[in-house]
Amino acid sequence: MRQEWEPEDLIEVWTLLEEDQERLRNKSVANWLGFALLLKFFEVEDRFPEDAGEVPVSAVSYVAQQVRVPAEEWAAYDWSGRAIKRHRMEIWSAFGFRECTEEDRAQLAEWLAVELCGVELNRDRLTEAVVARCRKDWLEPPAPGQIARLVGRRSAPSRNGSARPPWDGCRRRPGPGWTT
Repeated sequence: MRQEWEPEDLIEVWTLLEEDQERLRNKSVANWLGFALLLKFFEVEDRFPEDAGEVPVSAVSYVAQQVRVPAEEWAAYDWSGRAIKRHRMEIWSAFGFRECTEEDRAQLAEWLAVELCGVELNRDRLTEAVVARCRKDWLEPPAPGQIARLVGRRSAPSRNGSARPPWDGCRRRPGPGWTT
C-alpha cells in the first residue's frame, strides 16, 4: 500500500461511510480505530495489513479523527488477540471474502504451475496474477511474503544447487525454440 496520500485521495478512500460507522457500534471504544483501519485497508487492498506499520500514518490520523480516538491507540491494537480475529471474520463476511487456506494455497501453486508456467516469467506479473485470481475466487490473498514464496518456488535452486528451469514442475514443457 502506498504510504503518501494527497488530502483529496485520503478523504475519498479513508472516509468512514454510514455503513462503516454502523459496524463500529457493536465494538468497544478501544477497538474502534483498529477495526475501522482494518476495514478501510481491506476495502482498498482486498487483504489485511501484515502489521501496523503497513497502514499509512496519514490514514491512521484521518480515521482516528473520524472515530474520535487518539491515533496513538493504533499502536496498542492487539494483533494476536480474539478481537482482531473477530474483526477479520466480520470484514471478510461484509465483503464476501474468506480466508485463504493451505488447500487454497496449494491450488494456487498448481494453477501457477499448470497455467502460467512457461508463459509468464516476470515475478511481479505472476504476483499480480495470484492476487487477481484470489479476488476472482473471493479469497483474501495470502500475505505478500507468502505470495513471493509461492511465485519464487518456480525459480528456486534445486537440491543440487543448480538453477531449475522456469518450467520445472510444470505438466507441460515449453515448445521448440524455448531458450533459458
